[in-house]
Amino acid sequence: MWTLDGEVVYINPKTGEEEFTSAQRRCATQFPDYMLRDSFPITFEAFDVLKVKSGNTEKIPYWKRKELLQQLLSKVKDATVQFVPFQKDLLSAWEETISMNREGLIAKQIESPYEHERSYSWLKVKNWLFEVCNVVGYTAGENARNSFFGSLVLADENGRYRGCVGSGFNEWELRKTKDQLSDSPKPLKASFSYEQVGEPYRAISTNLQVLVKYYQTTAKNVMRMPIFIT
Repeated sequence: MWTLDGEVVYINPKTGEEEFTSAQRRCATQFPDYMLRDSFPITFEAFDVLKVKSGNTEKIPYWKRKELLQQLLSKVKDATVQFVPFQKDLLSAWEETISMNREGLIAKQIESPYEHERSYSWLKVKNWLFEVCNVVGYTAGENARNSFFGSLVLADENGRYRGCVGSGFNEWELRKTKDQLSDSPKPLKASFSYEQVGEPYRAISTNLQVLVKYYQTTAKNVMRMPIFIT
């Protein structure tokens, strides 16, 4: 019996890139039919080993756990389970992360034990993308945000829906943005449907733009996990 640390991903066979939306569609179904399995085959990328038959391995240095993991997986005749090698050249690893459009990487000290949370020995470096978007509406705020707004509805320069951003605001930014929203007239018709936004929103006509950072985009070209910058 082994306990491994890893991630389930869908790798596009044409581009070699990991695709979040495709993996989400595949993994959201507990008992997928054969068509879904064939359309979105998933792969388990193994990063680390926490336990083997002989006992717990979490205190063993990282480089030794990697060697052990590689030895274990060399006996597994299953292409859906892949060993993720350790890369010593951090710059090359980062360049690969960017070229393959991955979410980021974790820099680990080779002598470190297994960490259950981020630490000085395990540092996560995120591959953020940045974009300036037009604010075309906002959703209602709830609880502590009741007097402000929930999130801003965003569009690109061509008027296409890009998502909603509600995190990253401090109190001063909330008050300033709310004042700008209150001074904006409401157009006759909302730009995007309820299905796109996921909740009712008040459409506005404004020159307000915001800079956001985000992870990749979905299949519908919507930003994943957008965070307000300025």
